[in-house]
Amino acid sequence: MSPFLVRARLELRQLLRARMLLVAVCLVLAAGALAIVDGAARVDGEREVIAALEPELREEERYLRKTHAPQDDLGLVLYYLAMPVAHEPTGWTALSTGLRDVHPYSRHLRFIGLVPQLYQADIANPLRQLAGSFDYGFVLVFLVPLLIIGVSYDVRSRDEDLGTEPLVCSQPTRLSRLLALRLGLRAALVAAVALALFAFAVAWLGLPLDARAGAFALASLAYIALWFVLAFLVASLRRSSAWNAITLVGAWIAWCVLLPALVNLAIMTAAPARGGVELTLSQRQEMNAGWDRPKRATLDPFFARRPEWAATVVPEDRFSWPWYYAMHEMGDAHVAREVEAYHAALARREQWTARAALAMPPLALQLLLDRMAGTDMATELAFRDSIAGYHERLKQYFYPLIFNYKGLAAFDIDAVPRHRFEGAEQPIHLPGLAGLLGALALLGAMLPWAVRRIDATPGREEASASTRRRIRPSAAEEPPSHPPCTSLPHDGRARET
Repeated sequence: MSPFLVRARLELRQLLRARMLLVAVCLVLAAGALAIVDGAARVDGEREVIAALEPELREEERYLRKTHAPQDDLGLVLYYLAMPVAHEPTGWTALSTGLRDVHPYSRHLRFIGLVPQLYQADIANPLRQLAGSFDYGFVLVFLVPLLIIGVSYDVRSRDEDLGTEPLVCSQPTRLSRLLALRLGLRAALVAAVALALFAFAVAWLGLPLDARAGAFALASLAYIALWFVLAFLVASLRRSSAWNAITLVGAWIAWCVLLPALVNLAIMTAAPARGGVELTLSQRQEMNAGWDRPKRATLDPFFARRPEWAATVVPEDRFSWPWYYAMHEMGDAHVAREVEAYHAALARREQWTARAALAMPPLALQLLLDRMAGTDMATELAFRDSIAGYHERLKQYFYPLIFNYKGLAAFDIDAVPRHRFEGAEQPIHLPGLAGLLGALALLGAMLPWAVRRIDATPGREEASASTRRRIRPSAAEEPPSHPPCTSLPHDGRARET
């Protein structure tokens, strides 16, 4: 057996003897499996809710026909009717919750003002947003680096702690190769854990083994390799185990917690937005002000927007449903520019976040997984655009009935357009993958410097020579071939034999 395989076998045996390592690996495996199973249960629950939307709509229609006469004004019925809209989750959604813990998978869209219905979901519980979700992305981005730090922080300094550094330095191999062997075995162990969890996710969720699966596996391995390269660079500084642990944990805090928070704050400051609360209040104030204005103050701007209904006779001395729905539309029109600015600000934030991910591997991996799961901001904005387009299609269908004063008998639920969102399947997030590979290449470029620094450790030659002298003493230091031995008699005195 070659010396390299002998060393690898001994290092692997010593690695597997560490009980705390095995405990940590089992905990990460259990946490990852639990996150995958819990994510699958959440997705299954949301799919059941979405599947029940159409039967609930049929039940609501039957109730409205039961409680209203066929000649009742259709505008009254439409005030209560709620059409379902849904963002269908995929198997990847179970791995990364993303924005889905804040924005719902499905909604009920009524035939009134769109802005309050679309943006009141932005009014979320801040404590829930702060806590986030426990999913597979959390395990991979946050917990796996901690496992890497736990198994690699003393990969070099442990010889100093155990007093075996002179013996290690006396070996007929470079110290950098020995450290690379140790880190390589640990990297193989952690990579096996990550790939085992991903294989479990593929089997449990039924994920297709397509380009997205390959890209995600590549990104996961690159993320793991990046942390091990960082551990090698820290080990090359020849510090104590405590210093190495503090440095690696500090890098984890900076990359995973501190820098993303600072970048988020900077992006929100650079791209300000009014927010859903302000948009909702502004729309409602404008719409409610229409009750105190003359009817023409609402109808004239509305007919200017929709001249096809300008010939409609709308009474100005009493309430009418055409005027009521026109008032809602004018409330939306009042904040249309603000809504566009809000969407543009969110899109700019998404772009700047993708750029910042080029320097923050944890953020890059999270964005890549969110894009595959369809839980990122770009997908959410596309979903909102699809709802706005669907609301317009509802107007195209219902306005002829409302402005012609049709009754409930003219309403056919099967003829009403249905919402379809085709934006759940997202391509690979290339900026995120490029950020991971670029950071890995940047740190990898520093490896030659670290190798030279490790192999040029001061005092290694002296320690090696001293160890060889202790192992193979000189002739003057050799003990006699028949050393005297002593035994203790019953009286306790030494007797030479």
